[in-house]
Amino acid sequence: MLKRFLIFTVGYFSCVLHCDAQKKGMLPLTGLQYYEEGISTQAMAIKINGQQLYGNRIPMNQEMEFTFQQPTGITADKKKNYFIGAEYSLVSDKGNVLLTNPNLLALNEAKGFTAKDIKLISVKLNIAEGLVQPNSKATLKIRLYDLKGKNQLRIEYPVSIAYPRETIWLTKTVQTIKSPPGSVVMVNDIQPKSLVFFVDTDVKSDPKMAYMNLDISKIGGTDIISMLQGKDYFWVYDSAYKEIKIKEILLKKVGGAMEGGNVNCTVKIPFRLKTGRPTGYIIRYRWESADKKQVMDIVVTN
Repeated sequence: MLKRFLIFTVGYFSCVLHCDAQKKGMLPLTGLQYYEEGISTQAMAIKINGQQLYGNRIPMNQEMEFTFQQPTGITADKKKNYFIGAEYSLVSDKGNVLLTNPNLLALNEAKGFTAKDIKLISVKLNIAEGLVQPNSKATLKIRLYDLKGKNQLRIEYPVSIAYPRETIWLTKTVQTIKSPPGSVVMVNDIQPKSLVFFVDTDVKSDPKMAYMNLDISKIGGTDIISMLQGKDYFWVYDSAYKEIKIKEILLKKVGGAMEGGNVNCTVKIPFRLKTGRPTGYIIRYRWESADKKQVMDIVVTN
């Protein structure tokens, strides 16, 4: 469940992956889960009108474009044509399949894609009005698969349906920040310099819990006041990406310049009992500025 921090207080999502075969993971900004099962991609994106979505609130009756940059693991024929399919399903929050399409790339099923075309595979879809009620939750599932073999790449994108005329937050400035192994950091209009994370079992305010400690240093483009006025959220999952409900709140400390300059931020996220199994968790932390224009989203695997 989304956890909101209490202290002093597509569309297009563009995500850069450094992919290896048989890999799974979760991406910041959207919470999208990916499963590489023979097919890998250098980058994935979801686009609405040429801009990136940095959340999972999506509209109805608008074309969404999922793109896969330079996918590998797809069979080619003697003419170097590649044969790719894209299965799509829309699944309700209760697990009911609301819509399915066996191949959104059916127009290319017979002739395939050329080596030039395969540099960027585009999958387009639209959620019709009335199929899902506004403010309800659903999951978009896309399976990019080899028509001539068994390799595939699956993605599961949890979404929330926007109200008509609701603002959908889009941008052209999403960045992936260099971070330690076991973490992914993505931001919009804000620039953290570095991230260090470790498990902290010595938090005195809650001696029963283990916390994931995130030290985020030299955050450019903001100040202490903005950091404190923004909103903080966190999610915890097990190794199968099943959400673990956490009742405890996160802890946060902010220091640095009051106006301009760089800000340092330490966040401690409760994610398991000290007596629980020590590894096998995915922790996601998200900070949004009060106007939602600045976002910092971090996924850590423990």
